[in-house]
Amino acid sequence: MRLLDRSAIPFHWILGALIALALAPAAAFAEEQTIAFVDVRKALFTSKEGRNAQQQFSELQESKRDTLVPLRDELTRLGEEFERQKYVLSESALSEKRLDLMKRQRDLERDMRSAEEDLELEQVRLLQPVEKQVIQAIQEIGKEKGFSVILDRGAPGVVYHRDSLDITDLVVKRLNEG
Repeated sequence: MRLLDRSAIPFHWILGALIALALAPAAAFAEEQTIAFVDVRKALFTSKEGRNAQQQFSELQESKRDTLVPLRDELTRLGEEFERQKYVLSESALSEKRLDLMKRQRDLERDMRSAEEDLELEQVRLLQPVEKQVIQAIQEIGKEKGFSVILDRGAPGVVYHRDSLDITDLVVKRLNEG
């Protein structure tokens, strides 16, 4: 027989011990502990600077798309033309057209990957300064209002909170003022 058999410890004892551990630090503090929540993503994308960054990113996305769509359309047209002509062309002409299609397909895929990588880098470049502003505004509000902890509403583990604890609108207001 093992010295500590887990099945011998009733679940409610374990639950009770965890609750006691969670409440013990709160009882040890003389001052009131306050918690607030903020939707960082919402603050990021609803602030003026966030909307501007998103607009710039959308314009860049559209520009990349406008560059790649004609290449894709041309490849589709050439593929359809190849299918129509494959019974009338010589074997060497077919082989040449097939190689040309494969090269164009490879080039298009490379261009698409490159555009995606460029967009990812540009998104980071545009949003990183705004994210820093959001974090700074959250920290300032936390200090001013005396919050002990401010949690990101979108973070794993936050399942519920009262709406009165949400300071997202306050953060957006601060960002738009500054």
